[in-house]
Amino acid sequence: MSDPGTAAFLATVPLFADLREAEREELARVLRRRTVPAGQVLWRQGDDPREMVLIADGTVAAGVQVTGGRETEIGLSGRGEIVGLIGALDGRPHATTVRATEATTVLALGRLDLAALLAGRQAAAFAVKRRLAQLLAERLRSQLDLLARSLGGVAPPPRAATVCEDLEDARPPDSRYVRRMATFHAFDPLALWGFLTSGSYHRCPPGRTLVAEGAPSTAYYLTINGAVEKVIVRGDRRIRVGLAGPGKAFGYEGLIDGKPSGVTAITRERTLLLAVPAELFARLFAGEDAVSRGFLDVVQNDLMAGLRESLRPAARLAASG
Repeated sequence: MSDPGTAAFLATVPLFADLREAEREELARVLRRRTVPAGQVLWRQGDDPREMVLIADGTVAAGVQVTGGRETEIGLSGRGEIVGLIGALDGRPHATTVRATEATTVLALGRLDLAALLAGRQAAAFAVKRRLAQLLAERLRSQLDLLARSLGGVAPPPRAATVCEDLEDARPPDSRYVRRMATFHAFDPLALWGFLTSGSYHRCPPGRTLVAEGAPSTAYYLTINGAVEKVIVRGDRRIRVGLAGPGKAFGYEGLIDGKPSGVTAITRERTLLLAVPAELFARLFAGEDAVSRGFLDVVQNDLMAGLRESLRPAARLAASG
């Protein structure tokens, strides 16, 4: 039997707010409540993930190992926040060590239960997937803001959308080539065809800005071949926060949260891109068919990869501070 208090609490958590009452009660049945004493480690950096935890009461701190084996704290999470989400989703080792800073009550959801929740074909599963993308985009933007502040200087003023003037129209790639990318292994062939025909293809020479920090997002860009660097620049200082190689996307976070781009995206070499304009992105993001299901999975995986990438420079900065 589920705890009515747990089900009611889930209604206040953005990730689960769109679930119906009966669905929240069902989820509450598989959550495992436990209290963690102050100072106890929930998991260590490098541990295999078994669960994600929702903080019901108390606070936990996340830290990363830096040079010399020291651990540096990079963030705190409190009531209503979710910890361990990325590892629970992608199955890769935890990127941080998490410990309770005070007596903390958590609700744990195992990886298999999370996968089952997201695998559903009902409207609620799509709603959770969209909420999940919004949550990951928010976390990525927060991490990028922290990196930008570490550089000092002034953020660029709001600007008009940036479009590379040297974009050349190109023919779509062979779908067999695209299917070999890890990004699309789980795509149904028909759904993949639907996604690959949702936008237009372009080639761009190296050294061209496709998206500028502070500019609104106008398209979802997917790198088919080549590479695009994602950087934050303040004066003569810059940090590379990610690299969008084949199968990786960029420029779309603002299409999820409505905010301007947090990075500048510059082609590192001659690059073939799929550009999905904002209105088609919105349709795919809001859809509930096989194409949208695959697309939401691709967006989720790309955001998780971006978070893991940006954690590395964040850890270096925290260690030097």
